[in-house]
Amino acid sequence: KQTLFVAQRKASPQSVADIGNPTIRALLDSHIASSKKLPSPGSPDEYASLFEATYPVERDRTTFIQAMISGAKLAYGHLALAALLKASHAQLIWTTNFDHLIEDACARTYGTTGALSTVALDAPELAGQLIGAQKWPIAVKLHGDFRSRRLKNTTDELRQQDAVLRQQFVDACRRSGIVVAGYSGRDDSVMDALEAALDQPGSYPGGLFWLHRGDRPPLDRVSRLLQRAGDAGVECGLVRIESFDEMLRDLVRLVPALDTSALDALATGRSRVSGASEPSG
Repeated sequence: KQTLFVAQRKASPQSVADIGNPTIRALLDSHIASSKKLPSPGSPDEYASLFEATYPVERDRTTFIQAMISGAKLAYGHLALAALLKASHAQLIWTTNFDHLIEDACARTYGTTGALSTVALDAPELAGQLIGAQKWPIAVKLHGDFRSRRLKNTTDELRQQDAVLRQQFVDACRRSGIVVAGYSGRDDSVMDALEAALDQPGSYPGGLFWLHRGDRPPLDRVSRLLQRAGDAGVECGLVRIESFDEMLRDLVRLVPALDTSALDALATGRSRVSGASEPSG
């Protein structure tokens, strides 16, 4: 929004530099809302449409993503998730992210880069082969690896999500439960797959739980999915959380005999020093 505003209004970048300022955010939203070609703020396809409008050339989109991801650092949640994978409390991750943080977290937790099998859009059939052979843990990148040529991050591309990989996703939902975290439900390809799984009897045998941040309600389509799942007898629910990190921190406390060595190392490396309290008397 900031980039489009500067380009289309021929404004100074400094004039809208502080996007944490509510006034500037409102100004950017107002500019986008005034366009006849872009979706209104908050609409389901807002991100994809804005991304495509800002970087219409695929090469430029890829370059932008690579630049944004190159400095990404592991957070508590990534390492906690890797610890759960190592303890077999989770086996399969489906992600719409482009980054390499899951791989980095598993490499640190397992002590090797060979423990995690990763599937991207370049080889969608590999997902079924690995799942069938139970080569856990597995991470499947539904929108592509940022190093892949087949990034899917614009409206038309999202709608044309790879059919083979999507079917693998549907089949997995029929065989196990799923926890959705850090995902809003904005693109049709993933939501279509989650809904398609409900067409099969006995889907989500381990439940369907949607983690949701903030006080606002989820998108209508998410609410309808959970309602439909509940009507079908699936154990499901919307779980409100503070953040992914905080949620996993609470979960780690409840899981016995979990290898937290990588988590402990992260805490040590990021220790904070606070000012001493003022002495009294």
